Amino acid sequence: MPNGTRDIAAFQMEAVHEDLAAGFFKVFSDLGLGCTGYFNQRINTSRGDFFDVVSHPKVEVDYPLYEGRPSWDAVAERVKQQAPKALYFNTLQRDGIATWGDRFGLPVLAVVHNPYLFQASGPCRELAKSGHLDMFGLAPHVVSKLIECVPELEGRAHLHLPYVWMPDEADGYTEDPEVLDIVVPGAVNFENRDFEGLLNYLRSSDVKRQRPFKLSILAGGPDRAKLEGIIDSDGLQRYFDLAPLHPETRRVPHSAYLQRLYACHAILPLLPVGRPDYIQSKVTTGVMAGLGIGRPIISGPTVANAYGYKPIEIPDDRPFDLAIADLSPSVLAHRRAESLSIRAAALQHNHATIKRVLEKAGVVQ
Repeated sequence: MPNGTRDIAAFQMEAVHEDLAAGFFKVFSDLGLGCTGYFNQRINTSRGDFFDVVSHPKVEVDYPLYEGRPSWDAVAERVKQQAPKALYFNTLQRDGIATWGDRFGLPVLAVVHNPYLFQASGPCRELAKSGHLDMFGLAPHVVSKLIECVPELEGRAHLHLPYVWMPDEADGYTEDPEVLDIVVPGAVNFENRDFEGLLNYLRSSDVKRQRPFKLSILAGGPDRAKLEGIIDSDGLQRYFDLAPLHPETRRVPHSAYLQRLYACHAILPLLPVGRPDYIQSKVTTGVMAGLGIGRPIISGPTVANAYGYKPIEIPDDRPFDLAIADLSPSVLAHRRAESLSIRAAALQHNHATIKRVLEKAGVVQ
């Protein structure tokens, strides 16, 4: 359990999105700030500690219980004892979290994942009016939507690019492999990913025109069993490599997930045409992870333009069609170099932005 005073207290009350905090932790550490993260215990129980792999000096992450008012009050008491100068919320868009955070009367840095939820929350809007809240969106289109929804945040809504996913020494990339390892990121959800289009494509003869590849599925999800059943019934096993799920949690632990992610050669977000929210008001972690590990991303131009990268291009309306993707060694190498450059520029941007916000709040000089 972390002890002593700390400069920043960080929170993730919901049992999701913990990986996106790593970019903030990196900047806090680089600025010499001590930080304690109080992240939902269910994260550690279901997937293990992401920060065992992606760690930063001066940052500690604990996993307290958030279940009922007494447990929340207990966390508040621990925070008061550490006397932080500012708070960081890895997700802030709900009434209860905004009300709880406001009790400390400290400067607040926070990420919004859904501007519409933030807009609909009275306590969040009041916090925005207070003048001591700085919000961060994870892509330019999210920041624009946030300011549109909550004009009070003009000048206090910033872009943070969550591309801290891999220690440099952990990169397992190999050039020109015999079989390309292409990761379909995120949970297996037929609504959020066009698995049906992908499966139809793999049933066709077009796949024979492409260089050898495997599609790595590194997560569980509501449709994981459905996907496994279709793969078996349609004889598509040769195209897939499914990471084993923990027998109790039905999740892939962070340690296994990240090890597999670091070894892949490309990312296939597989965003369906019917989910335009991912390029209007939300972000997809798959693109963030791909850029965070410096990998080529196979996607249509609309998704690429929204997130600011050059893809290995396939049509917007056929996000599964690998038959027409140029997966030649030269193109993969070129797109990888571009992704690494984007990542480096993003980390510089994040450092400058967070430092400026913390200077304004009096946390750093």
